Amino acid sequence: MGEHRRYKAHLTIARSREAGDVRAYLDALAGFTGRTWTVGELALVRSNLPTSGVPGEQPRYEAVGRWALGGAG
Repeated sequence: MGEHRRYKAHLTIARSREAGDVRAYLDALAGFTGRTWTVGELALVRSNLPTSGVPGEQPRYEAVGRWALGGAG
């Protein structure tokens, strides 16, 4: 993988480039239940991080696997 650190599998729910105190958001959303929704597919995505050092360059994301979810039709 070309990195100095060992890879650790993870699931990213949210992301920010800056640290911040999110407790107020958690408190505001404590009672939120949302709507029911159906997931039709699970995708495993690889992040290809920039190596050029160009400021503002974004990672590229590549789906390396896809799996259908749910029942038939």
